[in-house]
Amino acid sequence: MPRFRPLPILTVFTLLSLVLLLSLGVWQLKRMEWKAELITAYGQRGAVTSFRQALCGDHDGAFGPRITAPAPLAGPQLRYYALRDQPGWVRVGLMPAPRCDADDPQRFLFVESGFEDLDGNLVSRPEAWRIELLPRPGSFVSGNDPDTNQWYNFDRDMMARALGTDPERVLDMWSRADLGLPVSLTQTPPAKHLGYAVTWFGLALALIGVYLALHIARGRLGRG
Repeated sequence: MPRFRPLPILTVFTLLSLVLLLSLGVWQLKRMEWKAELITAYGQRGAVTSFRQALCGDHDGAFGPRITAPAPLAGPQLRYYALRDQPGWVRVGLMPAPRCDADDPQRFLFVESGFEDLDGNLVSRPEAWRIELLPRPGSFVSGNDPDTNQWYNFDRDMMARALGTDPERVLDMWSRADLGLPVSLTQTPPAKHLGYAVTWFGLALALIGVYLALHIARGRLGRG
């Protein structure tokens, strides 16, 4: 008959480690599915020819439609730090947001008008836009410096005041250049998450193998 006398401390440690490794593997599979759904949603988002269609239309999904329309942008602009193909500054200004109803008050929308390198040279201008919620403040970034027009956190109220506009009249979203799939989807595509999941599951199998081999070596697992 099989004989198995488990080592108590090692067994507890192994079980806890297995739960952790399997949980991480399952989490990566869920991330893979979530990323795949986002990529599909991006491909199905459609396109519009006016900012009013994008703001007032009924658009489902995580991404707004591609906007191919002129952005009536005038006045001063801010420089918001971003990392595209290279580190640089996104030029951000305000444009009057189109009214969805005639009785709606006049609101304003942040709009990207260009991207410049750290030396201030214009690298590109948007040819199309998409509307997204304002970027979330980063945890490990420098503070904003309005005096030198250097912005590292997208602070709606401070940025609106710097542009001479009442923050209450500015929408909590912005129109950014539509440059293809977001970096969050291209840097870690679904295939990478699958690879991570396989790694975690492989470590779990290796741990089981080490656990059994140690018990066999010590005569605690075998036939009686």
